[in-house]
Amino acid sequence: MSNFTTIALQDDVMHEGKRILSFWKERVLLSDGSFYGEIGSDGIPNSHAPRSFILASRILWTFSRAWNSEFTIKQDDKLTADQSYEFLKKHFWDEEHLGFFWMIDEFHKPINDAKHIYAQAFAIYALAEYFEVSKNYEAILFAQLTFSLIERHAADDKYGGYLESFTRDWTTSHNALLDPEHLNSDTDLGKSMNTHLHLLEAYTQLYRIWPNERLKRSIQKLLDLLEEKILNQVTHHFALFFDFDWTVKSNITSYGHDIEGSWLMLEAAQMIHDYERIHKFQKIALDMVDAVLQQGMDNDYGLFNEGRGNDIIDDNKDWWPQAEAVVGCINAYQISGDRVYLEAAQNIWGFITRFLIDVNHGDWYWRVFKNGDPDPQKPIVEPWKCPYHNTRACIEVWQRLMTLEE
Repeated sequence: MSNFTTIALQDDVMHEGKRILSFWKERVLLSDGSFYGEIGSDGIPNSHAPRSFILASRILWTFSRAWNSEFTIKQDDKLTADQSYEFLKKHFWDEEHLGFFWMIDEFHKPINDAKHIYAQAFAIYALAEYFEVSKNYEAILFAQLTFSLIERHAADDKYGGYLESFTRDWTTSHNALLDPEHLNSDTDLGKSMNTHLHLLEAYTQLYRIWPNERLKRSIQKLLDLLEEKILNQVTHHFALFFDFDWTVKSNITSYGHDIEGSWLMLEAAQMIHDYERIHKFQKIALDMVDAVLQQGMDNDYGLFNEGRGNDIIDDNKDWWPQAEAVVGCINAYQISGDRVYLEAAQNIWGFITRFLIDVNHGDWYWRVFKNGDPDPQKPIVEPWKCPYHNTRACIEVWQRLMTLEE
């Protein structure tokens, strides 16, 4: 990849990041800090749809991160972030039992008051990012309190890692919110890769603003857990679901999570200045990216969703694995200096621009089929369809390419 091509990619991701943010500000967010919980594939909002905490926290993170970057209109993002913070605090925080609810209705009343660690992790991630740019000390207090709640209620002293699902009063419950459909089982699912990876992501961001020793030890434990229990050292893929004692319960590979994890784990080691783990996770990152590119990429440079062994079992291409793949490849280039990873990033970005960008309604299609056609059944916005992965990818890639020029 030439320097000219690298600069062109920088310009492309900046332009696209601004376009995504504009869509969310103009089409999704409401004047009271709320948002539409769903917008269909036809671009029509459903004002009666419930509002999920995952979407609320990711909106707060996105506009805080945009405000904290060099690439958008800061005053607009500041207002959006401030309003999003106030809405999240007012309507999702449980004053009685503490922690954040999973879901509220259109009238802002809880309709699912579960306390899932996945959601609490995204609370920390969003609040820490918001504090970093706003210096609103109430936000960091919420983040620190949520960290304490997780460590108090969810840390598993027997087997390591964290229990994941709780009722409103923090009683352990069935882990239904992240249960994989393909397990087709009524048995209790103990732990997941997804929750532990995003808890690491959240703790890393919190450490950036609060370099606490207990928090550092938790990050180190999560890194070791991801390496020793969750990552298959032979295939270089994450296992996805586990029993409480870390017995693997699924043999499916999620290529998007693999390549996302490759850079998030290294980022965590770098954040805590743990040089032994930095060296280890640099090699792990390259091994994981290589496995994804060799086994999970189609001829059009789009990433398939899932595989099992050497077989592709879901050949759809969702929006978020493509976003994470661009970041993961740029990160691999920063580690290795091998320009094959820059070329891979450019090729994946080319797939995104050809197939995923919804020029009619805004943002990206949820998924496209193997032939490149968008799935007409999937909404533009809903509890899991958010501005977090693709906006973050645009900002991360732009900033990382900037450092390559310095």
